Amino acid sequence: MKIKIITDSSNDLPQEILDRYEIDFVSLTIAFDDEAFHDGKNLSRDEFYFRLIEAKQYPKTSQPSPQAFYDLIKDALDKGYEVLVITLSSALSGTYESACIAKKQLNAEEQEKVHIVDTLAASIGQGLLVYEAAKMAEQGMSAIEICEKITALRQKLESIFTVDTLEYLLKGGRISKFKATLGTMLDIKPILFIDSNGKLVILEKVRGRKRAYSRLLDIMDEKGKNLSQQTVGIVHSRALQEAQKLANEIKSRFDCKDIIIGELSATIGTHTGPKCIGLFFYH
Repeated sequence: MKIKIITDSSNDLPQEILDRYEIDFVSLTIAFDDEAFHDGKNLSRDEFYFRLIEAKQYPKTSQPSPQAFYDLIKDALDKGYEVLVITLSSALSGTYESACIAKKQLNAEEQEKVHIVDTLAASIGQGLLVYEAAKMAEQGMSAIEICEKITALRQKLESIFTVDTLEYLLKGGRISKFKATLGTMLDIKPILFIDSNGKLVILEKVRGRKRAYSRLLDIMDEKGKNLSQQTVGIVHSRALQEAQKLANEIKSRFDCKDIIIGELSATIGTHTGPKCIGLFFYH
């Protein structure tokens, strides 16, 4: 049976990959004051970061509705597909829960054809798992086999970020005003990662953007295994040139099989702000 892969707007994969494998997604909602937008649908990355910089109040993100998942799932089932839903970390959003609620609205026969995976990841970390699932489906693997392999792969995924400003970590309540003020004075650039429970946490701190990029590469060297055989992900928020430069350094240093560059969606972008860079690979 053919497999339809559905994910959410946090996957950050380039559009050409989504199109190539006919991957559908539901949008998270971003609210600036009283105005709500659907990420990736009626809110582009350009518009999001413009609004984020200009906003007086911290924007709020919310998970897709169960109905949004239900509509895509039901349409795929009606077209004869088995469905694999791959979501953003349940520790960062209620997206996984919405997908599960949508599944319960189906009849028993339909539910047997729907499989849901919580990636415990975000951004291109989530996207890499979606990408691997799409390739497996194209190779003819069953949905259950793909779920098992993706669930195993997520335990090996490393997701590390650095941010240019502490402003958005402060607004999001992840650091105190004192630490943000002191960190800004000292040009502190935190290194963040998504832990094994799928939560975004601060790993360590370095001084200066150049050192932060160097530290990302060192962590990749320390934790990555068989990097030359991997597809590695890089994500950026309004920092394409820096992402491309890092991609060249990664290719030279680790000779990775492939590198995917994407732009950071609102889900993580609200916490990091512009000029964030993230690396994603397997240990």
